[in-house]
Amino acid sequence: MPTPAAIARRGGRLTTRLEERDDFGLVLLLILATVLTIALGAGALGQFIGVCLSGFTLLFVLHTSDARRRTFRAAVVIVVIAVAGAAVGLLIGAEYGSTAAGIISADYGSTAAGLIGLMLAFAAPVIILRRILVSPTITVRLVLGALAIYLLVGLTYAYLYPVIGVVTNQPFFVQTSSPAAVDYVYFSYVTLTTVGYGDFTASTSIGRMVAVSEALTGQLYLVSAVALLVGNIGRTIVRGARHRDVELGADPDGDEHGPIG
Repeated sequence: MPTPAAIARRGGRLTTRLEERDDFGLVLLLILATVLTIALGAGALGQFIGVCLSGFTLLFVLHTSDARRRTFRAAVVIVVIAVAGAAVGLLIGAEYGSTAAGIISADYGSTAAGLIGLMLAFAAPVIILRRILVSPTITVRLVLGALAIYLLVGLTYAYLYPVIGVVTNQPFFVQTSSPAAVDYVYFSYVTLTTVGYGDFTASTSIGRMVAVSEALTGQLYLVSAVALLVGNIGRTIVRGARHRDVELGADPDGDEHGPIG
């Protein structure tokens, strides 16, 4: 049985890990867990777990990317409201079941899950990208941050596809008129990775064009942005050639193995 001292040491290590900056390895794992929860979480309990995990992931992204305090505080308020809404949906739904009150509570949970999911999908990539752009040196952690953006692109499209169905007033998929959340997530990542199984296909022209844009975005992002970062791990990013000699001591005539400028 662990002693209190051992538990305290483990708690200290966990606290230290959570306080680190640019911990995009943990961000990557949290995003994977969030995607699975969003896809597989059914019912009020699943929505509540999804909201809590998505909210924590969003706040951790803001924290580890050193976002502005005002942005972080605003996100905390929104996450707290969303978790409270999901909790209300869980409690009322458990008590009233399929009655009118139970249906309304389910709407609370669904709205909260959608709100946090949209914030994570749309805001987190911008925040991570900003952190990558202002970092002075390319590190493995930044590469993991770029991969986290890749996963979030797939999540963004998974939220966009049902919106297309609503706007066009037609089923998004040819194969089914009542797709579940997991169907959109599955289709998005199959498209992003250009696997293309073909078991789900978009039924409208705009849906097909958006799917094409996701496939192109995914492939171009991997072979350009991610490849550039991987190929330059450890190098210093020089912003402005006039600082090269003074700050970095690089050869003004250019050094093949020098900093990126």
